[in-house]
Formats: sequence, structure tokens, C-alpha cells
Amino acid sequence: MEKPIRLYFLCIQNRCRSQIAEAFARHYGGDHVIAESAGLESGEIHPYTIEVMKEVGIDISGKSSKTIDMKKFMQSKVIIKLCEQVNEKCPIVPFAIKNVQWDVTDPLTHEGRLEDVRAARDEIQLRVIELLKELDVPVIE
Repeated sequence: MEKPIRLYFLCIQNRCRSQIAEAFARHYGGDHVIAESAGLESGEIHPYTIEVMKEVGIDISGKSSKTIDMKKFMQSKVIIKLCEQVNEKCPIVPFAIKNVQWDVTDPLTHEGRLEDVRAARDEIQLRVIELLKELDVPVIE
């Protein structure tokens, strides 16, 4: 088997969007990817994040919020920024690393409703599957 592709998903606090993306990349990419996530700052993983992933059969209750690890950042094949704020404040991505910008609205701003987190989950799920296909990673259904 080829060496797995390292994906690094980034958002502001690593409490929702990047956690969801990491979980879907691991789920659909299997052994073909090493998926990790981080935030510009760390915060608690929001209970809605855990709940909406449980609804699709993925348990992330044991995960924790992390800040960007520059070693993992530099070892990544693809850096995926899930919001504009990360793009503005993130370390510069070297040319050898694929830089992807998604701009998924933070579902936990304003009222932080469960249905908003579900909508973000569904959008991220589709984007992760699309990214894996672009990278020629076999998608596990």
C-alpha cells in the first residue's frame, strides 16, 4: 500500500468544523489517510459536535481540542482551512503543501443551534468526500 496522505484540518478553536472534517476523513479515507485537526486556539469540543457525529455513527467523544502543531503542519500533504479567519492568521503554507480553503460558516456563532451544526456537518461531509476523490484516495462507503 502507498504511504498514507497526511491531511490537517484547521479552524478557529478546533471545537466543531475541523473536528467534524477530521472524523469524516478518517472514516472515509481509512488507512489511506492520516487526518488530524487543530485550531488557532483550543477550546472545548462543543456537545453539539459530538451529538451530530453520533447521529451518523461516528464517535468523537474521546477527542480533545488542540492548537496548531507546526511539526504536523509542515509534514502535511494538504492543509484545509475551514474558515476565513484561519486563512488570515494561519502560518504561511509552503508551496510543497496543497492549500485548500473551504469557508464553512461557524455553526456555533450567534445562537449556536443544533440544526446549524447538522447543516455544517453535512456540508463538510460532502467536501471531505470530494477532497479524497481529488487526491485519488479510495473512499470507503
